[in-house]
Amino acid sequence: MRHPDIITETPSPAPETPATSRRALLRGLGLASVGVAALATGCSKGEAVAAPATAAPVAPVVDKSVAIMGANESPFGPSKKAIAAMIEKASLTARYADAEGEELKKQIAAIEGVDPQQIFLANGSTPILAAFGEIIAARGKGQLVTSIATYEGVPRSVLEYGAELVTVPLTSDFGIDLDAMAKKISKKTTATYVCNPNNPTGNMVDPVKLRAFAIEASKTAPCFIDEAYLHLCDDFNANVMTSLVREGHNVVIGRTFSKIYGMAGQRLGYGIAQPELAMKMAMATRMGGINHLGIIAAMASLSDAEFVPAMQPKFKAGRERLHKIATDLGRKVAGNPQASFVFFDVGMPNKEFADKMMAEGVRVVGRAWPGYENWTRICVGEDWEMDRCEAAMKKVLA
Repeated sequence: MRHPDIITETPSPAPETPATSRRALLRGLGLASVGVAALATGCSKGEAVAAPATAAPVAPVVDKSVAIMGANESPFGPSKKAIAAMIEKASLTARYADAEGEELKKQIAAIEGVDPQQIFLANGSTPILAAFGEIIAARGKGQLVTSIATYEGVPRSVLEYGAELVTVPLTSDFGIDLDAMAKKISKKTTATYVCNPNNPTGNMVDPVKLRAFAIEASKTAPCFIDEAYLHLCDDFNANVMTSLVREGHNVVIGRTFSKIYGMAGQRLGYGIAQPELAMKMAMATRMGGINHLGIIAAMASLSDAEFVPAMQPKFKAGRERLHKIATDLGRKVAGNPQASFVFFDVGMPNKEFADKMMAEGVRVVGRAWPGYENWTRICVGEDWEMDRCEAAMKKVLA
């Protein structure tokens, strides 16, 4: 299943040749001095091949032919501690990471105040959403209640497995309408889904209302709260919903290391649920094993107490700049974005806007959300990407 954020009708630039790509990867990881042969020999579990202490990682060359503003990746990269940990453990990737996975689960459980058996891992959050959709689809007899213009992972999976999808409109201020969702819950409902902050709108639901909704909805069926972007919001502690799981409610919390932790390409996600459902989800998402270096990087990231606080103001400044660009151009914007993007009316079909932006060297989302065919979502980028995007928007939307 392809990640919805990378589905686009706009052609991609030609990829690097395999030889160039491998060399760039080694340069980027600081492994060029180790040698490809050393990595290929298959060191034992207890051995690691490391670069000489004097070897400094060489920064990879950044391709600036296209500004990537549509996939909600972190332009700021992962924690330096995560990079160092991956370099140190790179030679161990010939082995499955079962033991490391258990250590990561213990680390997450300690942070969240739950039992390690309530944590399940996956290669990114997309497999979690897809597996949850398959489980609640109940072989075509299930029903998911959610909002329109929300993240498609669970809704799309439910439809693929033949179940019923029930959606409600957004509120007048582009928020998820929890009251309307509550009215749609019935004996047929096998799950509810809330993305908070929501993708693509970027705004959040009131934490008091969300808590009350989740408690009541979970009496009928599991309530999945997708917190992929929660670390990016202005007040994480006021909005995090892990306490619902600790209290025994039938709630699933989904998280990812792809956003604020800058690991979109390394693939590591996790969920928190009651033990029985967590075990069921773990069996569905583990497949042949979890990304070894993803686990290593995740553990190092969680141990880096300074990383998230350093990233939060960067994302905030970026989304505020995008918000100002759009409003200065007279565009209607979904208010108070709290993630890594803004959602606004471009006044033309989404695909047409995407094509015009691509002609200016800026890639944005090349698809539309039902009911919002003239709206787009643009995410925070590096400074040069933001500059190019601003210039392109001023030209395209003039």
